[in-house]
Amino acid sequence: MPFFPFVFLILLVAGVFWMVRWAMRLKVHPSGTQAQVATGYVSDIGMLRTEYRHYYGNAIEESRIESLFRRASNLTTEHNYPGAASLLEMLSRDAALPVVYTDLGVTYAMLGDSPRAADALREALARDLNYAPARQFLHTNRVIAPSMADPYTRELEPNNEASTANLIALGSEVGGEIQSGGGDIDYFRVITAAAPRDLVAVELANHSIGFAPHVRIYDANLRIQSWGEKTGQPGESIRLVGGPAPNSSLYISVATEDSKGGQYVLSVRPLRAFDAFEPNDEIMSSRRIALGQEIHANIMDADDTDYYSFQSPRKGSVTIDIRNDSDTLIPAITTYNNDRHNLGFGPELRQPGSGLHQTLNVEKDLTYYIQVWSQAGSSGAYTLRVE
Repeated sequence: MPFFPFVFLILLVAGVFWMVRWAMRLKVHPSGTQAQVATGYVSDIGMLRTEYRHYYGNAIEESRIESLFRRASNLTTEHNYPGAASLLEMLSRDAALPVVYTDLGVTYAMLGDSPRAADALREALARDLNYAPARQFLHTNRVIAPSMADPYTRELEPNNEASTANLIALGSEVGGEIQSGGGDIDYFRVITAAAPRDLVAVELANHSIGFAPHVRIYDANLRIQSWGEKTGQPGESIRLVGGPAPNSSLYISVATEDSKGGQYVLSVRPLRAFDAFEPNDEIMSSRRIALGQEIHANIMDADDTDYYSFQSPRKGSVTIDIRNDSDTLIPAITTYNNDRHNLGFGPELRQPGSGLHQTLNVEKDLTYYIQVWSQAGSSGAYTLRVE
């Protein structure tokens, strides 16, 4: 009998056995643990939840977010990197977090797409310049140089449109130049700080005597901000202050008011203007206070509002006093009952710097809510006391 068929059969059986073992290594083991994901990929759902709360100021409410994260992790264990990249791109629209962009960068690197990998990792580092998982991956991988993924510190053309805006880091400086002739525009994008919402200062330091800069600021949907446009005289620097949403894209365009160009340095800096009770811009995130306690807080801008709650220890009345600690704020208050139904507004003030006093009838052991806001777009510090 020929010997060759037996050899062929043995090799075939061995091949099938090896393929089955390899497939099993990619699947979930009987113990419930998953096969190893790509080096540098973060599959820890706890990290996603922690970062989401930190950057957005509340817990994840959409189950879709965690589902996409888990599905992307599972696809990487199966070496399905195109599928994982697609899911992570979708996830980044609702959870623009360092962990998501780091995983996206690792996934693109596994696909051999270094430019997209660098862009994704830059998104992570724009939110946290020292983000450990991204930095560790850049340190150990042999394809992407660490500097390739850093936010820009020098204008890089082409950036004449928002779609090609240079991504810069909050708190850092970036140098640029507008060419003479009147047709040059430089676009930049910065990621605002994590929650709570804060004021930022957009500053353009003019380094050319003849350069008359024109600065515009847009939100993530490219809508120009009410506080976000200014033109300077030749040689003049520009400073604009506003309160964008936390962890969101802010676009900045720099152009010349005439045909003369010039050099400049641009920076976007957080002002940490929020008070210690933020975030409390919604009644469901109101801050519990005690009767007799003095609350020192502030209204940052026209979009800011502060909610507080207290439990009444008695049936009768309590007094609500706001002492104005600024000469700009025109304070106003709204009160709500235990069911969070509106009980009415406090006395209407006309002059900035005025204080406010109101009496509220209460029932024993029920919770009441106070909303402090401002009139006429005013802002400033105040002291609240309920007793």
